[in-house]
Amino acid sequence: MKLKALVILLLGTTITNYVLATEKPTASHKSVINYYMDSYMNSDYKKLKAVLSEDAVFTSNRDVRVIKHKASEVLSEMKKNEGVVQRDCNISSTIVSESDALVIARIDINYELFDGAQQNFVIIEKNKDGEWKISQVYKVFISSESEARKLVSNSR
Repeated sequence: MKLKALVILLLGTTITNYVLATEKPTASHKSVINYYMDSYMNSDYKKLKAVLSEDAVFTSNRDVRVIKHKASEVLSEMKKNEGVVQRDCNISSTIVSESDALVIARIDINYELFDGAQQNFVIIEKNKDGEWKISQVYKVFISSESEARKLVSNSR
């Protein structure tokens, strides 16, 4: 009987320590950034969903147009490609600006086989529950020889 009680006590302690040691994805802006990057690299819509605010908006450029998508649309598209691992690309992050309630991060994605890059400006806000959530993502697709660079180099 004493052995059973000891085993139950040890098991309870182990489970409690595991639960307390596991950081929520929204506990810090750094964990939100890591979840965002990991969700991109592994097409993991569940990880992205965990760090998005309900009203998050994704904005991107397509040629000379600006396109906006709701978070639900982005998640739905990711779900179709679930588990597809991004290959031949490098991803990195930089904090652009930071306060106690708002963080702006830049996520750079460079493809080895693609002539260009993608910059994601990710706006992370602390909500009323103290959780960090992504409220906006601005995706900017940059070709290595953009029209602006061509104009500047041709005018010299």
